[in-house]
Amino acid sequence: MDANDPFKKLLSEAKEFYQSIDKTRCPALNAEVHFTSEGFHHLRYDRSLKERSKLERRNKLSHIAAAVETIKLSSTIQEYRVTLEAAGLKDAQGLRSAVKVNYYAFWAVLNKKTRVKAIVRQVENGQYNFWSVMPYWTEINGHKVFGSVRMTDE
Repeated sequence: MDANDPFKKLLSEAKEFYQSIDKTRCPALNAEVHFTSEGFHHLRYDRSLKERSKLERRNKLSHIAAAVETIKLSSTIQEYRVTLEAAGLKDAQGLRSAVKVNYYAFWAVLNKKTRVKAIVRQVENGQYNFWSVMPYWTEINGHKVFGSVRMTDE
């Protein structure tokens, strides 16, 4: 690791922290949420397995601790989405089976500068797994500004 590269340092520290979590209790789901390697991978790569932009990776990796706190403190599910997604390998006809995937989102304002959305994913009726974290932002004059400019008024 290049000690002078702040991004590589962030990646290393985030990975070490993430691997130390294992799981945490979520009151809203009344269940444990597991922090698997699949969730950490999703912070770095999108669904098409393309690496996310450096800015996007930095924002996700630097908010892992906030995601853990959000999941730990949430007593209400703020968003819910269910999808059918392809699973497994293609068969002889080139088809894949589909599975039901539930996504749960939890919003939290952890301080006046940190508002995050933590996503938990559940495949079929399996365990709940951390999936993603997104810092809140707003768009002003075509530019994304992280954190609300009116946080104290909201």
